[in-house]
Amino acid sequence: MEYFVKKRRSFFVLSALFLSVLGFSVCASGCKSSEKTRGIENRGTITGGTVVSTYIRTWPIEPSYQKGSPYWNADMVNAGYLTDLNIAFALIDGNDKHTIYIPELRSPPMFSNIWDEVTALKKKHPQLKVNISVGGWGADHFSDMAHDPSLRAQFVAGVIDWLERYNLDGADIDWEYPVGPSWGQEIKSRPEDAANYITLLRDLRNAMNTLGAKTGKYYSVSTAVPASSWFTSAIDVVAAANIVDALKLMSYDYYGGWSSTTGHLCNIFNNPNDPAWGGWSTDQALQLYLDAGVPPKKIQMGVAFYGRSFAGVQGGPNNDGLFQPYGSIPFPENEGFVSWPQIEEFLKPGSGFTRYWDDVAKAPYLYNGNMWITYCDPELIRNLAAYSKEKGLGGFFSWEFGTDMNADLLKSLAENAQ
Repeated sequence: MEYFVKKRRSFFVLSALFLSVLGFSVCASGCKSSEKTRGIENRGTITGGTVVSTYIRTWPIEPSYQKGSPYWNADMVNAGYLTDLNIAFALIDGNDKHTIYIPELRSPPMFSNIWDEVTALKKKHPQLKVNISVGGWGADHFSDMAHDPSLRAQFVAGVIDWLERYNLDGADIDWEYPVGPSWGQEIKSRPEDAANYITLLRDLRNAMNTLGAKTGKYYSVSTAVPASSWFTSAIDVVAAANIVDALKLMSYDYYGGWSSTTGHLCNIFNNPNDPAWGGWSTDQALQLYLDAGVPPKKIQMGVAFYGRSFAGVQGGPNNDGLFQPYGSIPFPENEGFVSWPQIEEFLKPGSGFTRYWDDVAKAPYLYNGNMWITYCDPELIRNLAAYSKEKGLGGFFSWEFGTDMNADLLKSLAENAQ
């Protein structure tokens, strides 16, 4: 979920601009599961406790989907494909370091009917679990809050209040990241974060159990974790897994505008031809957590409902642009982000793009002689689902529904997850 908080207000404008420059238009057209079946409406069922969840933004959706409002409504969400929906994001108020809030609900309240839409969704899909996600890339104040017992208690009480007030089913902690990597990060961190992170998760779990004893309902707690080697060294991921319902492995964004060459966004396996020390992969990231002792069922695999683009890319030895230097990133302030509807346009005959498939890494990419795009598609999802079943993982989550409003990728994920 990297960088999306600070880009939440500019994203939909930049996406539209990106396509206008290229000459295309956007298409208009977790938890503990006691239920034996959660439905895919009129399309089969999700069974066996496999979680299929997605995050959904609180900031504006792409203009082509706006029907009288720049924000989503219940009728737009294909919740029949989901077991869980994560509202992203609530933030921690920097003034008191414990109050949670959604920016679009503050003055002026731009998405003022969000809870009405959540209520409508749950009425239409009674088995859908709706959770509030707190944090996101660049979302600060976790370290100070978790370090102070009083602030931590007030934060937990605030989350519990939201669960009761808005009839939510759980909370997702997206602290990116406790302790942080050795090379630094945007948000404040301290060495004590390692212990405080576990304490925060435990306090939330205990408070949810207390609430559940009163309401007769089970509340889930999950946490997003990076696909990076430093995290399993800095954090007791087994202790975290013993507390939460799921560790959500953010298995994407391996390549982007921060990279020196083109490369795959979310490949399952590494390709030895990758010039960046052999590259990185979902398989390598997952193995770190499994080797640390995290039970496979406690891990949900992340799926990217978007792509990243590079410009000024030469063909290279295979004339496909893979692992080649690039000249620039289109709209660098948005780090080359491309939504799934945009990618669908590039896949159409006459677009000038050719689709390639890296059968070693298990990843698709597009190239038109200049622009190179890495992304996730149904073929990658099929491979990822088979891989996840082989590993015995607990389910999937995606970032995020607003970049796949027609639910093309979500449909593929739900159907292949079983």
